[in-house]
Amino acid sequence: MKKSILLSLGILFSLNFIYAQDDDLLSLLGEEETTDYAIASFKTNRVINLHSLENTAKGVFDFKISHRFNTIDQGFYDLFGLDGATIRLGGDFGITETLQVGIGRSTINKTFDGYAKYKFLRQSTGKKNMPITAALFAGAAINTLKNTDPAREVPFWDRFDYTFQLIVGRKFSEGFSLQLSPTLVHRNL
Repeated sequence: MKKSILLSLGILFSLNFIYAQDDDLLSLLGEEETTDYAIASFKTNRVINLHSLENTAKGVFDFKISHRFNTIDQGFYDLFGLDGATIRLGGDFGITETLQVGIGRSTINKTFDGYAKYKFLRQSTGKKNMPITAALFAGAAINTLKNTDPAREVPFWDRFDYTFQLIVGRKFSEGFSLQLSPTLVHRNL
């Protein structure tokens, strides 16, 4: 009698586990394969003074104060490069998840700049497999310094500089991403 009760309980529990496994397999058959995108290749849309693969999120305005210090060879007199620092105030706005625009003002030549960055490939795995992220960057800047040479007229269009970049990168792990940014700069003289 004891054996038959134990055998009955054993069969009952076995059937329950078999049903649970079938249920999991059936749910997998009904699922569509998803696409997983790499996120946070870099933690911000800039890496030092260079644009990164990341864009500002849609509808977000990101205000940044960037600075580069002067040389430290003057020591305390120049506060180790702080007195000669170059500063840029700028804002980046995410129009969509793939399109970002921005404007800024720098103390170098009293320069105003504007740009657009469009991410046309996005690293992903799953249904859509893409090994890299790629973006195009185009920017223009205008030098607004006053002309100090009255003998030489500087035409308006000669004050512009143009920058074009192809930004290509890959996130290899949580702690390592690699980016290449071939750049073309045109300066009107």
